Amino acid sequence: GLCPERDLKVEHGGFIDEPVYSLKHIPQSSLIVTSGPTGCPLRVWQIGPEDRDVIVPLSTLPTDAGNETWTRTATTPSAPPQILHGSQANSIHLTEIQSTKRIYTLGLSGSDAVSTLGFLDPYTVFVCCRNGRQCMADVRMPGAACEGSVGKHGLSSAAWCAAVNPSKGAACSTVASLSAEGHVCLTDARNLSAPLKCAKCRVPKPAAPEHFLNVCWAPALSDCISLSGFGGTVQIFDTKQWDCAMKEREALFIHRGHSVMGASEAGSEPIVTAHSWHPWKERTVLSAASDGSLHVWNWSDLPEHDGTQL
Repeated sequence: GLCPERDLKVEHGGFIDEPVYSLKHIPQSSLIVTSGPTGCPLRVWQIGPEDRDVIVPLSTLPTDAGNETWTRTATTPSAPPQILHGSQANSIHLTEIQSTKRIYTLGLSGSDAVSTLGFLDPYTVFVCCRNGRQCMADVRMPGAACEGSVGKHGLSSAAWCAAVNPSKGAACSTVASLSAEGHVCLTDARNLSAPLKCAKCRVPKPAAPEHFLNVCWAPALSDCISLSGFGGTVQIFDTKQWDCAMKEREALFIHRGHSVMGASEAGSEPIVTAHSWHPWKERTVLSAASDGSLHVWNWSDLPEHDGTQL
């Protein structure tokens, strides 16, 4: 396991009097942007030089978060630095960080809560709403380039999140969508309403709270995805052999490290709050849970191997 005194060293730090729900680095800069609960602005910070250990607050950006939503963000390399942000479909903006000028508004209708924002390339953005509504747009042109919904096929009335496969170009990107009831749909970004592959994953119960729902593509393994938010596990799947039939699929590997740590003081099992793949170590995953645990682990799909937590 990780030892705080041995394996973790604070190099830079900053403080704020509100929870941080999201933290994104602005590529090719020393800037980071944080978002928090409803009513909190986006906060822009600057990581100091190597001879200073302070993360300095620079500015704030106003948000339009609704009563039961919080602002999602996405970043991409750009000059000057910009950030895509929004909490509802009709309030998604691209803002220039230094001038705080909104240079693009997506222009969707409706107040559907946003669950995922992302960039397919420096100009193409992807949006997934909690109800399964999805769209792509080019920030150089007004309006959405294409729009669809994974939730309208009766697959699930629960909340959805999504991730775009980073290993493919924007023109033929594959989107993985995950519902809080364990449904997974893979769609071509050019036709977001027509699932190419589907699966029903074994989950102990629907994801709750829904904002911990998370699906990721493995950056260095073809066709592999990972899911979390359903208790204290992270599940890994190979989608190569999937078809469009919605049926139960077996996981390649399940990391149970957080769940075996035991129940919290309140008697509940820890929930995996976030996980992410190492960018080039193809079978290394990082995961964090609601009990404050942080795991870095390797996995294998060999039957005799039960995964190695580093």
